[in-house]
This record gives sequence, structure tokens and C-alpha cells, in this order.
Amino acid sequence: MSFEQGKVAIVTGGASGIGLAIVKKFLQQGAKGVGVVDICEETGKKVVSSLEKEYGDKVIFIEGDVSKEEDVRNAFNKMIERFKNLDIVVNNAGIEEGPNYEKVVSINLLGVMHGTYIAVREYLPKYKSSDEALVLNTASVLGLNSSALGSTYSATKHGVVGLGKAFGEDESCLKNKIRVITICPGVILTPSIADMISKNSELQQQLFEISKKMSSSEYVADALQDIMKKGNNGSVWVAENDEPPYEVTFLHREEMRKTS
Repeated sequence: MSFEQGKVAIVTGGASGIGLAIVKKFLQQGAKGVGVVDICEETGKKVVSSLEKEYGDKVIFIEGDVSKEEDVRNAFNKMIERFKNLDIVVNNAGIEEGPNYEKVVSINLLGVMHGTYIAVREYLPKYKSSDEALVLNTASVLGLNSSALGSTYSATKHGVVGLGKAFGEDESCLKNKIRVITICPGVILTPSIADMISKNSELQQQLFEISKKMSSSEYVADALQDIMKKGNNGSVWVAENDEPPYEVTFLHREEMRKTS
């Protein structure tokens, strides 16, 4: 039985790319209900309308900007109103590198922090339908190895990785059996990446220097099935090049001391 079977999940940035692939996978695996949270109301409603044809009232759209705490809290409240429970929170919303670095930070890092803290401290302990609940945070391989292609993006994803690791010893997680797991996808051919490549012919080769292969969003959603089964609280996982996901280990800082 899959982890999400009979569970209620919420996915931020769920109207496209990796988020949408996760939403579809959860529904396919028998989730009781899935909330699609996205800042784009038109796209979100269109996506959910299409999913409702197959899954009925198991899926709802909630407009929200994850950089705003009140929007995240409102999304959680709407899930409780509709489904009475909340078991899985996927903090996936994110944007690519841009000139407004404060906007990148507010969505990619602050948005994940809002979703994680509110889930762990307030909603999951109270509303989970079984003994265990789960928070999945989407980082990136650029949260492990930086790239000049996206300095701010890399910084935010390093922050997401650090946040997830820190929750490995969080008292609320340990007490309430909540796992916070971080996933670091490689280069994924999302609509936004495809659009960027179409405008910059050199970008595709630069991206291949990060990952050997561009993977699909569906690959990440499939990889999550394995990660949800195996991942411990605070663990960090890489999913890239269409290979099976693997857990990352981290050296203590003294082991990273540079030697001449």
C-alpha cells in the first residue's frame, strides 16, 4: 500500500511542473483528497477542472501566495474544512533565478519555511488521520552544489536543505511522528525551463553541466514513492538523471577542513 492511500495532501505550486505531477501521482495512488495551491488562479482552476473529471471531489484548487503566511494558513484551513484531515504537506512552490532576488527568496525559502513550521507546529499533530504525517520539501541539486547560473536560487535551495536537516531532531516531529524530508531534483524539464531554453540556445548545454540528463516531472513524482517509504525525518534525497533516488550524507565541518 502506498503512503498516500487514504490520506489528505496539500501541494504548493501544484498547478504545473513537478507539483502537478505529484498531485496526479497522489490521486492515482488513492489519496482521499489533494489540495492544489498555486498563485495562478486561471491555470489552477483549469487544471483542477480537468482532474475532477477523473477524480471528482477528491481534488480542490486554493489560490495562494506561499510567501505570505496568511495565504499558507488559509490553504491549510480550507483543506480541513473540506476533508477534515491533513496528512501530507508538499512545499514545492518555487521560481527560477530572476533579477528580483528578494522575490526568489520569499517564495523559494520563506514559502517553504511557512509551510513547514505551520504544518509541524500546528496542523499535522492535530489533523493527521493516522499515527504518522509527512512534510516533503522540494529543494534542488543546486542546494548541494551551487552554480553561477543561479546564485540566489542556489542560496534558497541550500536554505531548504538546511531547514530539512534541522528538523531531523525537532521535538514536535519526534513527539508527533512527523517526518520532514527534503528532495533535491536534478534538471527537470518543466514548462518554465523549456521556455527559458527556447529563449537562450546556450542554456541547454549549461544545464547539462549540472545534470547529465533532463528528467521529467513525472520521474520526480515516481521517485517520491520510494523516498516516502524509506526516508527518515531530516533526510535529504537526490533524484536526477532518471536514476533511482539516493539519500545524501553530510560531513561534519571538521571533516571538511581544507588540507594543503
